[in-house]
Amino acid sequence: MIKKISKLQIIRHITQIIFLIFIPELFTLVFSQLKQIYSMIVKGNFNMGEAWPHLITALIIMTLTIILGRFFCGWFCTFGAVNDFIYIVSHKLFKIKFRVNKKIDSKLKYIKYVVLLFIVIVIWTSSSFFDSYSPWSAFAGMDNIPESVVQYTAGFIILALIAIGAIFIERFFCRYLCPLGAVFSVVSKLRIFKISKPTDKCGNCRLCTNNCSMGIELYKMDKVGSGECINCFKCIEICHRKNPQASILNENVNPLFPSAVAIAAFTGLNSLSSVMNKNNAVPYVGNTNSISATSKDSTGNNNSQQKGYKDGTYTGVGHGKNPDLKVSVTVKDSKITNVEIISANEPKGKEPLNVVPKEIIASQSTSVDAVSGATLTSKGIMMAVNNALSQAKK
Repeated sequence: MIKKISKLQIIRHITQIIFLIFIPELFTLVFSQLKQIYSMIVKGNFNMGEAWPHLITALIIMTLTIILGRFFCGWFCTFGAVNDFIYIVSHKLFKIKFRVNKKIDSKLKYIKYVVLLFIVIVIWTSSSFFDSYSPWSAFAGMDNIPESVVQYTAGFIILALIAIGAIFIERFFCRYLCPLGAVFSVVSKLRIFKISKPTDKCGNCRLCTNNCSMGIELYKMDKVGSGECINCFKCIEICHRKNPQASILNENVNPLFPSAVAIAAFTGLNSLSSVMNKNNAVPYVGNTNSISATSKDSTGNNNSQQKGYKDGTYTGVGHGKNPDLKVSVTVKDSKITNVEIISANEPKGKEPLNVVPKEIIASQSTSVDAVSGATLTSKGIMMAVNNALSQAKK
């Protein structure tokens, strides 16, 4: 039995590596869906035709979390995987043994809810000042470090602090700082998949508690219903009494079953999102609002003057994660009626390539929100549109 569960741990780490390599943007994809829905509601321009891809993604993820719990965090999240691997290396190589006091740990876990509220109330609602503070954007720019460090200096500092924390505390970011984890920790309390662990069959070893990735006091529980549980199954693996068992509706199941369901579901979700983005990446005719007086010029500065544009189609060039991001902008009756991506070498920029052009047309402004975790690509599109519009000035 121990050997079989050890294989499950191997499967989990292999899954983390695969998602880290091939779908590193999954965290930002999920978080940006929630942001897009929220932004539409707050701005009063909620449109079911535009919102349904975001709604479907969010509803599927929330439904999976309600049924299975936080498999996303324990198996698929890029940040979670990086935190795991940093801790494993530091723990094995440097023999670092550091434990946070339980009372302090329980209080620190509330910080992630404060982070979530700050992001929603301040950043999503009214401010782009904190764009350079995003550790997700910094992480996304790791393949272009020289330019990314300049643009996201504060984000890299935060990212470095997270890495240092992960050396000493297992799942440091997930426990204390992750805003998406805050959402999932609330939703997952409703889950029907849990880990049963009758306390009357426990010894005094507390091995399950001491090996819990999220620092949950498992020795006190008959059933793990905490929203902090990320389904890593280390408690099942470590117990020599085989007391902890995966269960659905109080019926014990092989943990491979829900794991396989979760892997298939999240892989399918990513494929579905790609298909929806591709199907929706078509020329989009915006509303009849005049071009915003808050549009930015080619240097990125706000321009408070009302613009007049000649009708026609213009090509603009911007710099996202990579240079030569080209767009075609169509102007009719002095309004932007179409923004089409001509070419973009943006391997992690599927979401902004679909969303940002629509936002520019809908608001008739290039001063729109960047997609979370893809700020470089988002700003590159805005820069390219500004470049095209500079050619259309009357």
